[in-house]
Order: sequence, then structure tokens, then C-alpha cells
Amino acid sequence: MSLNGIMSSALSALQTNTAALRVVSNNVSNVNTPDYARRVIDFKTLSAGGQLAGVDVSDIQRVVDQYLNQESLAAGASSANYDAQTTVFGQINALLGAPGDGTALTSKLSNVFSALGQAALSPASSSSQLSVLNAFQSLASSISSLSNSLSNVRQQTDGQVATSAASANTLIKQIYDLNQQIKTATASGITDSALQDQRDAALQSLSQLMGVRTATQPDGSASVMTQDGINLVGNGTYAELSYTAGGSNGVYQPIMIQNVNAESGQAFGTAQALDPHLSGGKLAGLIAMRDGTLADLQDELGSFAQGVALSFNAQHNANSAYPPPTTLAGRDTGLLSADALNFTGKMTVAVTDSSGNLVSKIAVDFGAGTLSVNGGAATSFTATVGGFVSALNTALGSNGTASFSNGQLAISATASNGVVVQDDAGTPANRGGYGFSQFFGLNDLFQSSTPSILSTGLSAGDASGLAAGSEIDLSLKGPGGDVVKQTTLTITAGMSIGDVVSALNTAMSGAETFTLNADGSIATAPSATYSGYQLQVSDDTTQRGATGTSFTKLFGIGSNQVAQQGVGFSVAPAISGDPSKLAFARADFSSSGAIVGSNDSSGLLALQKLETAQQTFAAAGAMGRQVTSLGNYAGGLYQDAATRAADVASSKTAQNDRLTEAQSRQSSTSGVSLDEELSHMVIYQQAYSAGARMLTVVDQLYQALLQIQ
Repeated sequence: MSLNGIMSSALSALQTNTAALRVVSNNVSNVNTPDYARRVIDFKTLSAGGQLAGVDVSDIQRVVDQYLNQESLAAGASSANYDAQTTVFGQINALLGAPGDGTALTSKLSNVFSALGQAALSPASSSSQLSVLNAFQSLASSISSLSNSLSNVRQQTDGQVATSAASANTLIKQIYDLNQQIKTATASGITDSALQDQRDAALQSLSQLMGVRTATQPDGSASVMTQDGINLVGNGTYAELSYTAGGSNGVYQPIMIQNVNAESGQAFGTAQALDPHLSGGKLAGLIAMRDGTLADLQDELGSFAQGVALSFNAQHNANSAYPPPTTLAGRDTGLLSADALNFTGKMTVAVTDSSGNLVSKIAVDFGAGTLSVNGGAATSFTATVGGFVSALNTALGSNGTASFSNGQLAISATASNGVVVQDDAGTPANRGGYGFSQFFGLNDLFQSSTPSILSTGLSAGDASGLAAGSEIDLSLKGPGGDVVKQTTLTITAGMSIGDVVSALNTAMSGAETFTLNADGSIATAPSATYSGYQLQVSDDTTQRGATGTSFTKLFGIGSNQVAQQGVGFSVAPAISGDPSKLAFARADFSSSGAIVGSNDSSGLLALQKLETAQQTFAAAGAMGRQVTSLGNYAGGLYQDAATRAADVASSKTAQNDRLTEAQSRQSSTSGVSLDEELSHMVIYQQAYSAGARMLTVVDQLYQALLQIQ
């Protein structure tokens, strides 16, 4: 080899080892830089005409393990999923309180029965009545407050969904832009660009929001998609998510995903719901809490509230205060005056003086369609709601009045007299499975924004009473968030209740069926194809007559209706303003003296027995249909919340361990080891020194040649 060849080889050694030392320098300086992958340099032999001609840099590569990268992305998504759920559970647990701590529903319910037990010793005492009323109000306030708080947490969670979707958009666009820059760098022969570290960091951040997987392309770009293959970043395209926070009536629309042409910025293709394709990440966790856990807990609380209202109202309506109240004003039943009465059995409406002595008694026989005053001759009445109320008003004469307006029945006595309404013991009045006073809510103890009685007693032939042009918006949503059916039913003039039910069935095309039961309730069920899907009512502008009650509210249609039972839950105003109106007594029409006694505790004892009475609860949330006591059901609600929280905490620990292990292995592969880099530095330094020494030798040889004469 000539001296020029030796010098060329030595120069190549200097150049390559300089490049190698630059790689080591970059590695050492980034030893603590997050998301930095160490670089390694590869050498290749130079040759000319088959002869060795020194050394050159073959390539500089980032050291990454694609399997570990994918595992880190997947583990990060799962960990973020459960982290998000754990955060929301922290809020839920703070709201629920712990059983026995005095703030839990179970404690509030126990306080009610304790107050009733103490009041039984002196039922006429104003202090006893006030103590019981305070316990009732505390229970009602806790139900209403918890319902409102759960709704607020759900709305906050929904707001985080919108924020996270916006963050995902930013990251997706950032990854696309980095892809373009990396492609340019790769085409220029730069394979270790810092842009790749930035892209990996963006991918890790994106995986915290939603589960993703990637595929590296020959041009250096990376295709990004959801775990099940929905495109997020592709060749010349990227996805854009759209979501607006703020559901209506507890109904939330899915996150929509749309492909965008990167060059034109125009959307193309059909937008689709992203929710069913979210396999992990913060978004999946937030949606699972919003549409799953929080919705279930709201339903369970609503079911508990309904059970409390039905059981306590049944007893309170069956009994009377002492002295009997001057007016019994009912709830908005959603009924119209022209509706068929549809009551069976018998009941009595009595007027008493302020001492509980009988003034007038009206016996009503719904089966016969007659009423009689003070044992007199029976007179017939028209078998409509309005017809009966008119006949009752006539029968009361100068002793009182009866009126029915906007779905509400009111019965009042004149002067300081009182009113007592009581079903017959042998053949009690019955409409839809409820007695006369309870059905109309004449002496209700509890009330809420939604009727607790959903057995309306209406029949298919009754007029719907709904204004033409009003609408009901329905959707059928799957457990994964996919909406398979959305429809709007527009009411036409003259529709009957049966017509509306038929129209609902037609509108849902068999995906959901509606059945009007004999008791006037409406049962709904998804088809076998959509088992597990939920019927949701996003809007209902209908109103039955002038009652202000919509069709879906009246019949409790929609999965979001159960939760509404706890909204605005409170003690009825007539009682909350006057504890003496608590129905602690029971009318005795066989008595020769006062039919309502001042120290009678029959009604109070009936309320107290509800502590162990078995109630029927329909399936709600994760709690199936069951027959149990109010206390046991409330305990089950807390147990459900605790079990869910424990499951999420366990999953979080497992996924955090998985993520830690993946990151540890990834670090051992891609991370910088100072010992290894220092070893490389010594090797490259010595190689550089040897190359430099070789140049010195060549220089000496040239000097020797030049000195030859």
C-alpha cells in the first residue's frame, strides 16, 4: 500500500472515530433525558478496486425494541385507564361516606327509625314530632344532595372527556407533522434524528389518552391506529376527534372520529363513533365511569329513593294526623279530567272537627260506581276522573270542596275542620296497584321531581293528551358506547295512549319494544340482537294536557329515568312546614267518639315497621331485582360502590406493575449506561489516537523520502 493509501486509511479512522465519539457524547449528555433512546454507530470497511481503503460510518441507529415499545404503549394505556377511574372513585367515596359514620344513607335511615321509636312514647308531643320530621328531612336531604353530587361528578367527568379528546387531537396532529419531518430526514440519510425521540414521547402521551399501536414504515414514518385498527395517523391522513361536553337528561353522545386529508385539510369518508374502539387510556376510563359506574350508582340511588317514597307514602296515606289537616292536596298525576277513572274497591272520605269527631262521611264504591253521604242512598257518578271529582264535590256540600286541576286532586274541609281519606280494609280502592290517597298523593310524606308511581292506570283507549307536533327523541346505546338507533317520534293530533305506544314501536323498528301493561305502566325491552343495550331519552317536549308531565316522565321510559327519582327528593311542603301534620294516627270509623285520637300511635307504628318490612326493588345499575328491606338495599348500594372501587384499585396496581416492568425493560434496552458509554469512549479515543499516530508515521516517512538526495 502506498503512503497515500496509508494516510487515507488513517484519515478515515480519525473521521469515523470522531463520529463515534460524537455519538457517545450525545448519549452521555442525554443520560437523564426522558424518552431519549441511546444511539449506536456501525462501521463498514472501505475498499477500492478490491483493496482495503480504511473505514467509514455505516449507520447511526437508535436502539429500540419494537415489542417493548408496543408493550409500553399498551401498559401505559391500561394504567391511565384505571388511574382515571381511581380518581373519580375518590370523589365518589368522599360523597357516599362510610356506613356507620353518621353521614351515610344507612345512618340517616337508622336515625329515622330511632326517632320514630322514641316518638312512640309520646306521639302527640311537638318535640317528638319535630324530632321525627328532622330525621325525615335529613334522610331526604341526603338522598337529594347525593343525587345532585353524583350528577355533578358525572358532568365533570364528561368535561374531562372533552378536554382529553382535544388533547388527543393535538397529539395526533403533532405525530403526523413529526412523521413528515422524519421522512425528509430519512431520505437525506439521517436515521437517528431527535425527531424520532419527540415522536415516541408524543406516542406515549397519546397512549395515556387512548390505547394505540404503531407500525414503522420503511420511510421512517409510523402509522398509528387504535388497538382494533381504526386509523389515527396514516400516509397523508390523520384523524380528528370531535366531542362537545354536556349531555342532556343523562344522555351523552359518543366521541366522533373523522379522517382528514392532510394536504387539503378537508375531511373525507364517514365519521364514526370512537367509543367502541377505546380499549384503554384516560378516555376509556372516564367514559367507563361516566356511562357505567356513575350512571349505575345514580340508578341504584334513584331506586332506593323510589323505594323510600313508595313505602313511606303508602303508610302515610293510609293514616292521618291529629287533628286531621284541613286540606289534602295531591301530586301531579299527569291525568286528565276525561281519563277513565279505572278504580276498583271502596274508600271513605270523611270530614272531622278539630277534635277528630266525625262531621260527614262519604262512602265510595268504585265497583258499583256510586257514593253515599252519611249512610244515605247511593248515587251514581260518571266513571271519569273529572266525573268522580265533581260528584265528590257535590257530596261534600257545605262541609268541603273537591277539585281536580292540571293533574292534581285537592280535597278541603271548611273552617277549622279536617279531611280524612281511607281505603276500605276488606276491598281497598285500587288503581294500578295503589290506593286512592296514595295514587293521587293526597297525604304523601316524600316527593321528588319524578313520579314514584309509574303504574298510571291508563288504558290504550285513553286520549294521549299530547299536543300535535311535540316530539320524543330516543336512542339505543350499547355497553361500548355505540349508538345503533336514533329516532324522533312526532306526535300527531288525536293520538290515544295505545297509538303512542304503537308509534314508539314503529319508530324503533323492533330494536326496542314497548308494551302497555294492564296496570297502566309501560314495559320496554331491547330485541335479542341488542341485548344489554339501553334505551335513552335525550329530549321530550310532550306534555299531557296542562299537567307539565311529559309522556316519558309519566311512564318512566328510558334508562335515565330511574336516576331522576332521587332528584329534588324532599319531605312534602305541607308536612315540612308543620310537623303536627305527620300521620301518626289512624282513623277508626267504628268509634262512637272521635274517629282520630290525639294520642293514637297506630300510624307511627306502621311507619316504624318499615324498618324490617320487605320491599320489592326493580333491577337498577348493578343490583338485580330483589325483595329486601330499605336498610339492606342501601347497604347493597354501598357494597356495590366499594366492590367496584376495590376492583379498580386492584387492576390499577396490576397495570402499574406491568407498566413499570415494561419501562424497566425498555430502559435496559434503550437507556444510556454510563459505564458502557465510558468504555466506548476509551475504545474510540484509543482508535482515534492510533489513527493520529499513523498520520505522524506517514509524515515521518514523507520527510525521510524528501531528504533522499
